[in-house]
Amino acid sequence: MPHVFLAKNYMRVDAAKKAGFTTVSLQGSSRSAKTWSVVQFLCIYCFNNAGTTVSIIRAGMPSIKRTVYRDFKNVMLSLGWWNDKSMNKSEYVYTFPNGSWIEFFSTDNEQKVRGSKRKILFVNEANELSFIEWQQLQMRTTEFSILDYNPSFSEEHWINQVNEEKNTYWFISTYKDNPFLEQKVIDEIESLKWKNPSLWRIYGLGQRAIVEGLIFENVVVSDYIPVEARRRKWYGIDLGYTNDPTAIVMVCVYGNDMYIDEVCYQTKMLSNDIIKACKDVRDAPEFICESADPRLIDEIYNAGVDIKAVQKFPGSIKAGIMKMQQYKIHITSRSTNIRKEFNNYTWRQDKEGKWLNEPIDCYNHAIDACRYVVLQKILGAYSNGMSASDILGII
Repeated sequence: MPHVFLAKNYMRVDAAKKAGFTTVSLQGSSRSAKTWSVVQFLCIYCFNNAGTTVSIIRAGMPSIKRTVYRDFKNVMLSLGWWNDKSMNKSEYVYTFPNGSWIEFFSTDNEQKVRGSKRKILFVNEANELSFIEWQQLQMRTTEFSILDYNPSFSEEHWINQVNEEKNTYWFISTYKDNPFLEQKVIDEIESLKWKNPSLWRIYGLGQRAIVEGLIFENVVVSDYIPVEARRRKWYGIDLGYTNDPTAIVMVCVYGNDMYIDEVCYQTKMLSNDIIKACKDVRDAPEFICESADPRLIDEIYNAGVDIKAVQKFPGSIKAGIMKMQQYKIHITSRSTNIRKEFNNYTWRQDKEGKWLNEPIDCYNHAIDACRYVVLQKILGAYSNGMSASDILGII
């Protein structure tokens, strides 16, 4: 095996397997190298143990492709083992020369969830799964299971029961266990100490905490969007690149209900990638985008996408939030990133713990995309020359 850096969490998982534990529960803060470490372990274990079969699971296939699968390929490249011919891209199965294989699938594929067995199971972002899904996967796993997650859930969650089982090795990692983390990311995580102590406990310290100060409380998960709601639909875009994702969302409004569906949520998207994602949406709809990068908006528009920059005004963030709060918000079950944002988007706190009438500037990429739609298509009053105070007064 070539010389590579093995992360601390790799050592913990490897030691748990050798000690005879049948389940590893890796609870951790944001960016603690949880997934990378587990993927390292699985690749090396498959390479050294012929005939090993591994299933890597997450709630949605788009999330798998842009996170854990990307880590898998990068780990294999770093080890010098990657072979394009060994990857079945239609089935998402990689076969090693010794007959071991690693497959990737989502819980959307019920046939695979309830299908064949494997020796090792890895559930990435396990808090996104239901207990029934976890149980079905466990029943078809013969040797060893690994789950990783951020602890942003209540005491009633099924993961807490798994952690109490005698055959489970449960440990907590933090961003300090990741020696390759960029300083900008470290600063952003540590800023949660004063932005919101509850989020700091979860995403900084890896500890479970009840998220206080949520901006949107009337939020539910829905399996589908009613036909009548789709008659009033728009698309919003919030642009990002390196650390912040580009978020594209569909927003439908019907009466007092707002339905939100995740179209795209991905970092490092070039203009051609964004154009393709927009053109892949049926019916060539109108897109409402943030106004910070007019050059990029013009480039997307000139490619044949009907895109318009939102017209912001002083107080527009608060106005958009207040209007969204009037709706019962339904998020589709497949929209895992949007669900995470709504579960963590809070008001700011000062150093004394007092709540401020200002939202934190994180967990808001998809929410901002929704807000642009609300400002442009639902409020729209500012286009008639009304002041911010007038708009807030009519909400």
